[in-house]
Amino acid sequence: MAGSRADASVESWQTVHVLAEPTRRRIFDALRTHRAPMTRDEVAAQLGISRNLAAFHLDQLTEAELADVSFARPPGRSGPGAGRPAKHYAARTCELALTVPARRYDLVARILARGVASAGRGQDAKSATLDAAHDEGSRVGALRRSSGRALSRKKTMSCAADALGDLGFEPGPEGAGLRMRNCPFHAVVDVAPDIVCGLNQAFIGGLLDGLGGHDSVKAVLDPAPPDCCVRVGSR
Repeated sequence: MAGSRADASVESWQTVHVLAEPTRRRIFDALRTHRAPMTRDEVAAQLGISRNLAAFHLDQLTEAELADVSFARPPGRSGPGAGRPAKHYAARTCELALTVPARRYDLVARILARGVASAGRGQDAKSATLDAAHDEGSRVGALRRSSGRALSRKKTMSCAADALGDLGFEPGPEGAGLRMRNCPFHAVVDVAPDIVCGLNQAFIGGLLDGLGGHDSVKAVLDPAPPDCCVRVGSR
């Protein structure tokens, strides 16, 4: 495979969401199976998509440290008048861990660490942690966002269900909304249930914002043991 091993700093949960977008996954697979780095035009031609769409997803893969970028001119072209070197992309390797039921302790640890680091700058630790959770959720949602348009209520529910399902929340229909059947932060809830439940709500709310979700769709605290304490519903 082209490229080098992805840095340890690449979070497995982020990798899942970057690759969950169907076109982006096809592009990554094309890079991974190709014997040499590919240009945007080559990717677009192989997948039958526009150059702009290929460029958008290649930039997402690069930002997530799943692709390396190099610059080179076409073979046989050099010197003055040969034009600017073109970007070439090569896939990096990535490793994902699986637990059943899904647990995301790496994610909750990242959020809590950010909250602690931000505390003392005019915020208490709990508020800083909830802000960090919202930011992380928004980041995940933005990775799953396939266009700049705001989503309809129905599409918001569908996209949220897909994203939350990949994260391990096991969303299931409940009335006009979604009930989270699993808490990916299960072992931490016993230590600080108020903080972790608020963290869940802030994270899912951020994810909806990152998706460009409909304004009527919100993450609300609605404990229903043994399920997760958060429900996604419409106002």
